[in-house]
Amino acid sequence: MAKKAAFFALLIMTVSASLIGAQETDSKRADIYPKTMAIHRIYPHQLGYKVEYIKSNRTLGVFYAPLEWFRKSAGYGEIVYGQGSHYPYATFYYKDGKISHFRLYLIESYNDVSWGRLRDEDLTDEFSIEELVIEYQ
Repeated sequence: MAKKAAFFALLIMTVSASLIGAQETDSKRADIYPKTMAIHRIYPHQLGYKVEYIKSNRTLGVFYAPLEWFRKSAGYGEIVYGQGSHYPYATFYYKDGKISHFRLYLIESYNDVSWGRLRDEDLTDEFSIEELVIEYQ
């Protein structure tokens, strides 16, 4: 009988601890919110990617994403390849009013119309940025 009581006490403590941990995780996630936008065209460059995206007022916006942002696991940027009519698009994750990280969902084939080509331009200044700022309108 004492073994059963101890088992149930341990079970209740384990369940309580996992619920408290889940609440803490949910509150941390609540601080981060995503914003998704369609990509018009993406241009690979030796320094990174030039991305043209569609703003809410249906005009084009542009941002530059240096390759360093994609090089480390759980870095500032991530690329996910896929297929479908909703590709390509980008999701920006905001925390405290700033982009904490983002994902580009791209079509893998460079033959797709969503991929463009840049002329040999010096874009060093455009790719020399520390953080991403997106204009929505």
